[in-house]
Amino acid sequence: MSNVRTENNNGVGIITLCRSGSMNALNDPFIREILTAFYLMQRDEVRVVILRAEKGAKVWSAGRDVESLPAGAHDMAGWQTQMVALGRTIREFPTPVIAMIEGSVWGYSCEVAFSCDLIVSVPEATFAITPAKLSGTYVIEGLRTIVGRLGPNLAKEMLFCAKKVEASRLHNLGVINHIVSPDEIEGYVESMARNISRLAPLTIAALKKQISDIVRTLPLPAEILAENDISAANIFGSDDYQEGLAAFREKRKPDFTGR
Repeated sequence: MSNVRTENNNGVGIITLCRSGSMNALNDPFIREILTAFYLMQRDEVRVVILRAEKGAKVWSAGRDVESLPAGAHDMAGWQTQMVALGRTIREFPTPVIAMIEGSVWGYSCEVAFSCDLIVSVPEATFAITPAKLSGTYVIEGLRTIVGRLGPNLAKEMLFCAKKVEASRLHNLGVINHIVSPDEIEGYVESMARNISRLAPLTIAALKKQISDIVRTLPLPAEILAENDISAANIFGSDDYQEGLAAFREKRKPDFTGR
């Protein structure tokens, strides 16, 4: 795998995102490599996984690669498949997954981080969920993860305002478990993971599933899913969506008209 590095240190699995030249922006080939890494971790029966960027990264992940977004409503087939698969894989992974956050986290990558069981961050990290900057849309399963982790009020603020939120605020709200200095975070997370790996694995696996079952909301009705698909098609087919993409590529502010 060219963009993902995996390690198994006596039951502690480490998945490192290495697409640094593109700020770890997530396109389908990159997501498939991450999914393969989780498959290898499960095959090797690791007891805990650390998901991280390369040491000292300024950007943990820049979210969905804009160049991999649909060109319009005609190009929507399968656009969300890999995104849904990655979030679900992390949430349903049989052992704990720790997100070790260095740098900023943008867009869809917030969902990836919030899908992890524990989050440890450096103080300088920021989080921003930004589909409103592009006139884009969001996968409804991902929204459920975001709202479940943040609660509806903070989720609405992050989605409606599309502004960065400091790690310290998320820590105060219990979204981030620990904030650790850049010099100490690697050792801190590895120590946490090593401690988990020494505890009863069957108990921890059962607890993870039980907690997931407790907080899981009921399946969404078919009509809501259908309405979401129609809404996504309308957004991807809009003039505003094309304007958002053009503005991003031209590095200017978009001029949205609501059409």
